[in-house]
Amino acid sequence: SKPWPKRQTQTRAHVVDPTAGMAEDTASEIPVKGIKMDEVEKHSSIDDLWLVIDGKVYDVTPFMDDHPGGGEIMLSAAGKDGTQDFEDVGHSPHARTLLQKYYLDEFAGGVGSGGVAMAKKSGGGGRSLMA
Repeated sequence: SKPWPKRQTQTRAHVVDPTAGMAEDTASEIPVKGIKMDEVEKHSSIDDLWLVIDGKVYDVTPFMDDHPGGGEIMLSAAGKDGTQDFEDVGHSPHARTLLQKYYLDEFAGGVGSGGVAMAKKSGGGGRSLMA
């Protein structure tokens, strides 16, 4: 039988690198779905309050006057993940259902500044609330 012909090999292989030409921080250019903590922190007053609970962001501003514990109690969870505060209180199934009506979007992550929330009511001065 005839021997197989020798296969010619190239001295330079052309390999396509799928990451060639991409910047290392390409992931930051991909739009992140949801709301990041820096956006949540912009809504930390009695007149405009967003809370992060169970990986979701809620605009609870309309509920401030109706919250059984008082609206100002919710300010202690402003600018941070308030899941533990929400769970520690032992909210009822009705409260959890009611919360859904204030849903904005999924929480996209981030860490709060840990700053003290300021209570700003229209016409009144700001006062500091310690968590």
